[in-house]
Amino acid sequence: MKKKTYNPKIKRSKGMRHKKLYKVLNTDMVSPYQNFKYEIGKEYQCTDFNEDKNKDCTNGFYATDIEGLTYAYRDGKKIFLCEVWGKEVKFNLYKWRFEYIKLIEEMPLEVVKEKSKVLEKKIGYQLSKVLFKKILLTDHAKKVTDKEIQLLKKWDSVEDSVGDSVRASVGDSVGDSVRDSVEDSVGDSVEDSVWDSVWDSVRASVRASVRASVGAYISSYFPNIKKWKYIEHKEGENPFQSCIDLMDSGFTPSFDGATWRLHSGEKAEIVFSITREELSKV
Repeated sequence: MKKKTYNPKIKRSKGMRHKKLYKVLNTDMVSPYQNFKYEIGKEYQCTDFNEDKNKDCTNGFYATDIEGLTYAYRDGKKIFLCEVWGKEVKFNLYKWRFEYIKLIEEMPLEVVKEKSKVLEKKIGYQLSKVLFKKILLTDHAKKVTDKEIQLLKKWDSVEDSVGDSVRASVGDSVGDSVRDSVEDSVGDSVEDSVWDSVWDSVRASVRASVRASVGAYISSYFPNIKKWKYIEHKEGENPFQSCIDLMDSGFTPSFDGATWRLHSGEKAEIVFSITREELSKV
């Protein structure tokens, strides 16, 4: 892609509409997807801008509104307020391509968080928690008490329902693209850490179980959903609250078809295990 920086010969057409959106960059000011380095205050033009609506990753500058930040923002990256104008192609909530761009200023993360909270009632989910997600794996492993064992027992009774229920319910609430972005932004590090802490013989089944746990936690971001699909529960109550409470307490549950485990700490070490049969008698 050919891009050139601002100079006096680049003139803005009077009829051009200018928008203020957001841009995610690495700490070195390089775009995480196109490996292009930006400077604040400079105007950039893509001289071979691609107007093809069938190509969503090609020549142009990409920016988004706050809700669309869930696609690109991760811990350690920076968010900038930017101005965009000229030719444009909008694909979805996350991908919006422009001919011109200028970075205005770096946005403090607390400001972005507050702005995202303002939108939450309108969009129907807790965007601030998706963007600035809670660290589910704590620095140090915690000890299991009777409280966590009882929560695990409740989770055992509904765990099989969570996958289809959360995906269908959340998809109906905010759309599949938002749901998929939320899932991707929350679950990867948890799944990988638990995967590394168990044995080869149970890894496949455990990964599916941890995905269910992450799905349950994601359900807490959608308080607007009062009735979850494919599971009987009291309207207005979250049927997966037991798993949410476990994960808020620093424990991630996994199940290999016979044995339940609770993982805790940065490396998701196993701090408790019990067979399903034993758990039913607790």
